[in-house]
Formats: sequence, C-alpha cells, structure tokens
Amino acid sequence: MTLLSSCTRAARISAAVIALLACGSVLLQIGLNLLGGEPLAEALWRMSRFFTILTNLIIAATFAVVAGGRSVAPRWLLAMTAAIAGVGIVYHALLSHLLVQVGAEIIANHGVHTVVPILSVIWFAMFAPVDGLRWRDTWTVVIWPVLYCVYILARGSVTGMYPYPFIDANTLSPVQMAINIAGLTLFFLALGLLLVGMLRLRGRKSAN
Repeated sequence: MTLLSSCTRAARISAAVIALLACGSVLLQIGLNLLGGEPLAEALWRMSRFFTILTNLIIAATFAVVAGGRSVAPRWLLAMTAAIAGVGIVYHALLSHLLVQVGAEIIANHGVHTVVPILSVIWFAMFAPVDGLRWRDTWTVVIWPVLYCVYILARGSVTGMYPYPFIDANTLSPVQMAINIAGLTLFFLALGLLLVGMLRLRGRKSAN
C-alpha cells in the first residue's frame, strides 16, 4: 500500500506544515551563521556533517512529497520518523547541555530538535497507513543511521572533525566506537518497533 492512498486533506495540510517548519528551521540556522560572518559555502559544509540537519532536510522533502499528494513508501516513512524521533531524544538526553544559545538560535535549535520531531511522530501516529507496515519492516530504520555513521567516519578521517562525542574517532578507541554504533543501531531499532507497535495498536482500536 502507498501512503498516498490513505492520505486525507488534514494529513496533507499537516504534512505541509511539518515540511515548512523543518525547512524553515534549517534555513534560519543557515541565516544565523551568515549573520555571524561565516561564508555560505563554509556554513553549508559544516552543517552537512550533522545528523540533525540532514535528517530534518530529508523530513522536509518527505513531507513536502506527501503534501503534494504523491505516494511515499510506508517503510520510508517509518525509517524517517524513527530517525527524526531519535534526533529529538538523543539531543535532549545527551547533547542539550553542551550548547548555550540565545535569541533566534533557540528558535532554530528547538525547531530541528523538538518541534519537528514531536510533530513528525504525531503525524505518523495519526496518518500513517495501519496496514502498510509489519514487524519485519522495522529493520529499515537502521539503514539511514548506519549510512550516516559510515559517512561521518569517512569524512572525519579526512577533516579530523566529528560532530558528536559518541562518534568521535579522535577520542574513542575503535572498540568503543563499535560499541557506540551498535548501541545506536539498537536504539533506532527499538524506535522502529515502538512506531510499528503504535500503528498496530491504532489498527486494533479502529477495528473494534
């Protein structure tokens, strides 16, 4: 089943709102960097190393497609919802204390780390097709995080810079790095299971 076949007008309008918020938050962050004197090319290159930024851009594109009435594979929607949920959880649990922000920085930061993750999960819970996913589809949620880890380790081996302390090859041993990546994979797998379980629960309630 495609997502399009189960989309209502409310689903498309709310998807458009999420797409605009995700894109707007990223653009605001870029604008703040430019106002701080950072050249555009450098700002884009630096921001492209963050899982948060990349995932918000993918979410923006995904929900823009949904808002436009086109079909999206349920597995893709599951994977991206788990990814953006992970962004919010990891940030507030492990990273928020590392940043000191003021003014518009707070708006941009909470846009990508709080508002978009929460709204994406709510949208998934309300509008994702109940019969479009099975427990076996959960494995798809680990593809994007693993690809990101490969990307950032390859990039860091050249630049020497890593965006997150739990994937910093400058300070972590290979064994610890492998443990962290394995833990991250299990974390996203658990999120996928929760999301699929949430849909199946909705399906059972609808059937009663």
